[in-house]
Amino acid sequence: MTWWQRQRLALTALAVAAVAVVGVHVWLDVLPAAESSTQIMTAENGRAEIAGQTLTLSSVRWGEFEAPDGSRTMSIRLDSDGGPDAESCGLFTLAEVEGDRVWSNARTGLDVPYDAGASYCQEESGPYVILAVFVLPDGVDGPFQLEVPGADRSARFAVDP
Repeated sequence: MTWWQRQRLALTALAVAAVAVVGVHVWLDVLPAAESSTQIMTAENGRAEIAGQTLTLSSVRWGEFEAPDGSRTMSIRLDSDGGPDAESCGLFTLAEVEGDRVWSNARTGLDVPYDAGASYCQEESGPYVILAVFVLPDGVDGPFQLEVPGADRSARFAVDP
């Protein structure tokens, strides 16, 4: 009896396990990534439609809220008018146009009044205000891009304070 004959059960199990690993990788990693390729839509005149809502950039303010030493806040307000198909959206991010840095909405870590506006797109059909607050290092002046992710695409707003 040769070595191959003695090890055929172990080799068959190894081959089946390898095929299973590749299948699981494709199922869990490759297919979802291919399906979630998000389109980015640039807002025109400060206005974009995302997640069943029309968002309009209404104001950008520096230093509206208290920030840690060596940093300052930038408050961005968006007017939202949701329709009957309004959905919530993902985490707002702010990125430098000419740079690598990206900041997430830091509103929850700051002393921002609850009634100042919603912190993300809501599943509402009526108009409301969204307030995103970012903590930026001193000396960062912009211009920036605000990205609002929806279910199948993202909206990108030019922010030049």
